[in-house]
Amino acid sequence: MIITPPTLKIYNASAGSGKTTFLVINYLYILLKSPYPDEFKRILALTFTKKASEEMKNRILQCIKEFSKKKVRKEYRFLFDSIIKNFSLTEDQLYQRSKKILFSILYDFYFFSRNISTIDKFTYNIIRSFFSGRKISLEMDTDQFLLKIVKNILYRLKNSEKWSNILIQSSLEKLKQGKNWDLRKELFKITHMMVEENNFFPIKKIKNYSFENFLQLKNILIKRTKIFETKCKKKGEKFFNFLENTSIQKHSFIHSDLPMFFQKFKSGNIFFNPFNKRLEKYLKKGILYSKFFSDENQKILIETNKKEILLLYEETKSMYEKNISNYFLDKLFLRNISMLSIIHEIEKEFHSIRNEEKIILNSELNKILYEKIVKETFPKIYEKIGIQYKYYFIDEFQDISFLQWQNIKILVENALSENGSAIIVGDPKQSIYRWRGGDAKQFINLISSKESFYKKKIETIEKNFRSYEEIVKFNNFLYQSISKTFKSTIYQDIYKNYQQKVYKKCGGYVELNFIKNYNKNYKEYIYSKIKNKIEKLLKQKYILSDIAILVRNNEEGYFLSEKLVEDGFIVNTSVSLLIKNHLEIQIIINFLYVIGYPHYYQKRVFLIFLLSQKKFFRIRSNTTINNDHDFIMKMIFLPIDLFIKKITLKNSFNVNKFYNKSIYNISEKIIEVFGLLDKRNYTYIYSFLDFVYRSMKKVGNSILDFLDYWELKKNKESIVISNQINAIRIMTIHKSKGLQFPVVLIPFADWNILPKKKEKIWIDVNPYLYNGLNTIYLEIETYFKHIKHDDNIRTLYKDYLSNILFDNINLLYVATTRSVEQLILFSKLGDNKNKSVSFYIKNFLCEKKMWNEKKYQYFFGKEEKIS
Repeated sequence: MIITPPTLKIYNASAGSGKTTFLVINYLYILLKSPYPDEFKRILALTFTKKASEEMKNRILQCIKEFSKKKVRKEYRFLFDSIIKNFSLTEDQLYQRSKKILFSILYDFYFFSRNISTIDKFTYNIIRSFFSGRKISLEMDTDQFLLKIVKNILYRLKNSEKWSNILIQSSLEKLKQGKNWDLRKELFKITHMMVEENNFFPIKKIKNYSFENFLQLKNILIKRTKIFETKCKKKGEKFFNFLENTSIQKHSFIHSDLPMFFQKFKSGNIFFNPFNKRLEKYLKKGILYSKFFSDENQKILIETNKKEILLLYEETKSMYEKNISNYFLDKLFLRNISMLSIIHEIEKEFHSIRNEEKIILNSELNKILYEKIVKETFPKIYEKIGIQYKYYFIDEFQDISFLQWQNIKILVENALSENGSAIIVGDPKQSIYRWRGGDAKQFINLISSKESFYKKKIETIEKNFRSYEEIVKFNNFLYQSISKTFKSTIYQDIYKNYQQKVYKKCGGYVELNFIKNYNKNYKEYIYSKIKNKIEKLLKQKYILSDIAILVRNNEEGYFLSEKLVEDGFIVNTSVSLLIKNHLEIQIIINFLYVIGYPHYYQKRVFLIFLLSQKKFFRIRSNTTINNDHDFIMKMIFLPIDLFIKKITLKNSFNVNKFYNKSIYNISEKIIEVFGLLDKRNYTYIYSFLDFVYRSMKKVGNSILDFLDYWELKKNKESIVISNQINAIRIMTIHKSKGLQFPVVLIPFADWNILPKKKEKIWIDVNPYLYNGLNTIYLEIETYFKHIKHDDNIRTLYKDYLSNILFDNINLLYVATTRSVEQLILFSKLGDNKNKSVSFYIKNFLCEKKMWNEKKYQYFFGKEEKIS
C-alpha cells in the first residue's frame, strides 16, 4: 500500500481570475462530498476583508439554496452538473443532500458564519479565550489610545528635570536638521512605531533597554564619532602643514584634486565620499601634476616629496575606509537616539493604561498570539481548534503579514499531518499593503521552500473572467514590458511569468492619454479631459454608476469630486464627503481653536477669512487682503473676549460662560451665532455634531483634547452614501482592490515612485559596538544613493528602491485590472527617467514600436458600450 503525503494546494490567481468563485466551488465540493450535512463545521475559510468573507458566505448559501430546489437556474446549472459528474451522483441525490446541508447550516448558522471569517476576527476570537473569566474589550481606535499615552508621557517628562533636558536636547537636534520639533508629534511617531507590526521584532529587542543604557550608548557614540572626526581633521592639517614646510603650492597639483581632498578632511566634510575617481586614476599612475605644468621648481619639490605625499594619502584612505561604515551608522543613529531613549517609559505607560482600562488594541492581536505560541509551542486552545478543523482556505495570501502566517501555519500543518487539506490563494502582483506587514516575498517563499512531511501543488488560475479581450491583452503586454525594468529577479519573475488567457472575447477598449503641453493648472486641465470623457461615455449609453475614477490619494479624489459636483454630476465617494472639507465645519473648528488657545493668533486670522467667505463677517476693504492688513492686525491682538465680540458682531457669546459648558453645547452655540445651519449643509453639520458626541465619550469634555482627537480623525470622518444610487464612484486604488467596474478612469497615472514620507528601517549591528544593542533605527534618506563607501547601506538603499518600485507597479496593476469594458488613463509626460509610473507606460509603447513624440493618444480596441 502506497501512502501519499498530504498536499498543500497553492493557487496563483491574477486579477479577474474568479478567485471567489474558485474558493466557493472548492468549499462546495467538500460539503457535498461528505456524508455529513454539518461538514461545514470542520471547514475554516479565512479572508483578508469583511467584505470578502460576506461575499463568500452569500455565494455558498445561494448555491446550496439553488441546489436544494427541483429546478436549478441557468447560472448555477454548470456548477450543478459539474458536481454530479465529479461525485457520480444523480440529480435527486444532489438535491436531497443539498436540502440536508441547507437545513444544517440554518440550524447552526453561528458555526457557519464564524468559520468564514477575516483573519483579524479569527485571531481575536482565539485571544479572547486566553482571557476567559476576565473582562477584556477590543480597542479599534489605536490612534486615540496612543494619544492618551503621549499626553501622560509629556506630563510626566515635563515635570522631570532629567527628562526635560532630554526633550529639549531632542528638539534642538531636530531643529538643527531642519525637521519637525513638535515634541507631541515626535512622541506620537515613536509611540505609533512601537505598535506597528513591521517593528515587532526590533522593538522587542530594545524596549527593555533603559534610559541609562541609552544615555551610556549616546555618550559612547558621541565620543567615538568625535575621535574619528579629530583623526580626519589631523590628517587634513598634516597635509597642509607638509605643503607649508616643503614650500609646495596647492595649485601645483593636477586639477587641485589632492588639496581639495585633504581640505574636506580638515573641515570635517567627510560624511559623503570624499574620494575622486579622477584623483584615484592619477595617483595609481603616480601622476601628481600636469605635464603642461610649467613651474619646474614646484615639479622638483613634488617629485622629491612624492613618496611622503602618496604615503599620507594611502594612510588617510585606509583610516577612512576602515572606520567610515561605523561612523556613518553612529551619526545616523545619534539623530534618533534621544527620542528612542524614552521607549522604555512609553512601554511602561502603554501597559499601565491598557491594564487600567482592560483593553487590548486591534493592532497588537497578531503579536499577542505569536508570543503565546512561542511560549507554549502549541497552546491548549490550538489543540481544540486543531481537532475542530480539518479543511483550511486562506484567501489573499499576499496581504497576510509574517506574524499572521506564523499564527495560522501551525494549524494548517497540523491539519495536513492528520489527512486534512489546505488551499491557499494569492497574487503577489496585488500586494499593496507592505506598509502594514503584507509581503509578496512571503508568498514566493511559500511556493519555493521545501517541507518534509507534506508536498505542495502549485497551480495558476490562467483565465481572466472579468475583463474583455483588449483590456486583458493590453495588461499582458504592459506588465511583460515592465518586468524587464526590475533589477530584483524575484520581482522580475512575478511579472515576467504573468500572462492571462482571455475568457470574454471580442471587445474591450483601452485609451492612453499623455499630457505634455497644457496652459492651465495641470489638475484643472486633467479635470476638463475627465469631464469630456464622462459626457462621451454617457452618450455611449453608460450610466453614472458604471464609471469609476481611481486616484492615488484623497487629495486628488477630493479635487475631482468637488469639480464634478459643481458641474452637476452625482458623485459617490467617501473622499468628497469628508466633513472637514466644508466651510461651516472649518469655522466651528477654528473658533474652538481660538477659545482653546487664546494666543494662537494665526487661528484668529483663519477664522476672520473663513467668516468672510461665509459672508457673515466682511473684511473692511473689498479689494485685497494686503489692504486689510492693518485692520486685521488690530483685530487679532485684541483680548479674547473683545475679539469674540467683534467677530460675532456683538452677539451674546460670552467666552467665560462657555468654558464650563460641554463641547457639544459650545458647538451648537457657534452654529447658532454664525447661522451655519441651512438645507444645503445640514447633513454635514449633524454629522459633525455626532462626531462631537462620540468624541466626548472617548476623550472627555476638554476643548484641547477634542481638538487633538479631531486632528487624528478628520481625514476619516465622512458622510456615507448608499452604493445603490446612480453616481460616479471616486475612490483610491487601495479601496478599489477586489472590485470591478464597466469603465475605469485613471486621471493621474503619473505618480512619483519615491514617496514623500520617509521609510523607517532597522539594521542589525554588532552589540559590542553599541553597548549591548544589536539593532538600530534609521530613516532612509535620498542621499543614501550617494554613499559609495558602505556596501551595507548601498545594498539597503537598492533594496528599498526595488521594494518601492514593486509597490508602485502593483498599485498600477490593481488600477488597470478593475475595468470590465473600458480602461482610460491620463498621464503627464515627464522626462525619460524612471521617476514616475508614466515612464513605464511610455516605455511599453516604445517597446511595441508605437511611440511617436508628436502623438499623445493611443487606442486599443473599439470605443463602444458592450451590450
